[in-house]
Amino acid sequence: MSTMMGLARIVVVGAALALLPGLAKAQQTVRIGLGAPTLSFLPIWSARALDTFKAQGLTANVVALPGGDPSALAALDAGDIELAAVGPDSMLRAAAKGQPFEIVYSLMSKVTLQLVVSPALLERTGVKTSDPLEKRLAAMKGTLVGATALAGAQEIAARWLAAKGGLDPKNDLKVAQVGSPTAIQAALEAKRIDAFVLSPPEGYLAEKAGSGVVLVSLGDDFPLLAKQPYLVLVAKKPVSPATADLITKTAKALQDASSTVINKPDEAADAIQKQFFAKADPKAVAAALKTMSSGVAEGGKIDVESMQNALTFAKEVGTSFGKDFDAKASENDLWTNLFVDAAKAK
Repeated sequence: MSTMMGLARIVVVGAALALLPGLAKAQQTVRIGLGAPTLSFLPIWSARALDTFKAQGLTANVVALPGGDPSALAALDAGDIELAAVGPDSMLRAAAKGQPFEIVYSLMSKVTLQLVVSPALLERTGVKTSDPLEKRLAAMKGTLVGATALAGAQEIAARWLAAKGGLDPKNDLKVAQVGSPTAIQAALEAKRIDAFVLSPPEGYLAEKAGSGVVLVSLGDDFPLLAKQPYLVLVAKKPVSPATADLITKTAKALQDASSTVINKPDEAADAIQKQFFAKADPKAVAAALKTMSSGVAEGGKIDVESMQNALTFAKEVGTSFGKDFDAKASENDLWTNLFVDAAKAK
């Protein structure tokens, strides 16, 4: 069975430039810390693969930091990186504690998670992928959902989906800690679990193996989840003029790469797969890009509605930040389009 273990490998862009001293000196380096090396950070992968950083006079040093989002934000606070690529919840928790962080770019503007179920579950319940959403969700009753960790984002999303299907989210399904996406795929294939909730390309891989079917795509089936900053770039305030220029150039590189993802998805997928995920199924990478491309269509822009959607979703799943945030009042403080707009004007 094909897997995406290659997604865990991070390649630092710019190594080849060390062989060209004159060019290397002319380039600025932007240091970006990744909370997790997943393909959902699509603009970063595509910008590196398509080399759109170079056109902005940048070398991107991208590192996946052990410890996830908290480690990325700690590195940002310490000045070890200029930008942290994380989920907004981690940033909001930090901001609630008084840390001076600001969202400067929405890397993925929709929730990319998909509910994938076994063919046996569909046969047992008589549910089809073409059925109304509530009926599809009601099929989760009595299921065992595999997750990488208990009480994490996957379990939270699964229980939220169950509630949306009219089920008791605490008692109508069970969640088991299985491990990595590869282990989860194996568990579904061996019929040890009934379902999982993961981002592309895991749904594609399950369908290709014949072990699973994508039953719900959260960012496509729920308007609340179709427009919100799901993954973001965070900077530390106050932003100096030099750092502001660096962030604007980075935003422009991400926008240019995102444009290729939307207009030439096969070209972008081919470049990403060859440079970073050589052992991955090329068709899986291509399928993932096409599924997630709508999430990069706004070029990193956030608005009050999308920010409010993120806050509403967090409240619905029971996330506590330690304080309440107001989407409108927090503009140009907690989040800003200053750099996105400046990049679009370049």
